[in-house]
Amino acid sequence: MEKISTPKPAPPLPRDQATLPRLAGVAPQMRTLRAGTALFRQGDQPFAVFRLMSGQMRLLRVTPNGAQVPMHTVGPGELFAEASLFSPRYHCNAVATKDSTVLVYPKGEIVRQLKADPEEMWKFAAELAHRVQGLRTRLEVRQIRSAPERVLQALCLRCEASGRWKQDGTLKQFAEELGLTHEALYRALTRLEQDGRITRRTGEIWLEADKRPR
Repeated sequence: MEKISTPKPAPPLPRDQATLPRLAGVAPQMRTLRAGTALFRQGDQPFAVFRLMSGQMRLLRVTPNGAQVPMHTVGPGELFAEASLFSPRYHCNAVATKDSTVLVYPKGEIVRQLKADPEEMWKFAAELAHRVQGLRTRLEVRQIRSAPERVLQALCLRCEASGRWKQDGTLKQFAEELGLTHEALYRALTRLEQDGRITRRTGEIWLEADKRPR
């Protein structure tokens, strides 16, 4: 089981809040987390929603027998824990897998602003809709039965226009997101490389030209 520690809340970093992205007109505070620490735990009373500025967070749900089930890996720029606006409890643990910087938007202020400003509510709804589209795409990828084809499609969605995918986590985490064992992922990557569909370098995977996003 992954060991998680919960740090004391860090004070906001000395930075002009006017330069930080607002949510529903609410200015955030900025918090830093060391790798391996939890921002919140499953069952905690929600106090905020968050946007990751740098680093990486993993959302992990704890089962009744104590196992931790990966739900999502949060990347820079991504909003997360927005469901807490409508819930009395957080539904998972949020753990920093790298040293991370997080924007913290107090729940009470966000709720008041969204109820008071229809335009901000519309913007917020648009962002949630975009996230639902991303979730649907990830679920569609997991439905591909062939492991090499599933991995290839995931790489197509993640890579840059140049065809490069720079790993933003471990290959084991990538396998979990795809619903594969890490052994199945390694076999799929080996097969794709042998077939000339990808090239692997240290910390990077390159798609061949005919597989790159257009």
